[in-house]
Amino acid sequence: MVECTFELNGKPMSLFKMGATHFPAFSGLGRHVNQREFICTPNLGPIPPGTYYIVDRQSGGRLGALRDLLRDRSEWFALYAADGKIDDEVFCDDVKRGNFRLHPNRVGGVSQGCITLESLADFNILRAHLKASNQVDVPGSPLQAYGRVIVR
Repeated sequence: MVECTFELNGKPMSLFKMGATHFPAFSGLGRHVNQREFICTPNLGPIPPGTYYIVDRQSGGRLGALRDLLRDRSEWFALYAADGKIDDEVFCDDVKRGNFRLHPNRVGGVSQGCITLESLADFNILRAHLKASNQVDVPGSPLQAYGRVIVR
């Protein structure tokens, strides 16, 4: 399993670290990017601090896989909080946040709480490394994880 870290540093760009390798990344939208004080702000704030399992992103519904392909999301990973209830949501001061993903930057630099790698090339390197790793069982879940990211 691959161990990673990401820091909410209050700057427009942070680093997603995987061992000695690091990639420019950000979380949050607009003035909320990498700003800890906005972690409980849905759709704008960065991912809340904690430990997250890096798992395959699930496609929902009958047309989920087709929508993912058309929206170019099939390569993304889901980030599930290690909070005792392994699912796609986490509560922050009684505010439900969720659908956190690990993905490359798209046009417009959109991140609604996801961890977004600035470069597609960097994301492809990270993705290849994660996919080549040994998956481990996620405790209390049928899921298997490629790794974990600790958000500080």
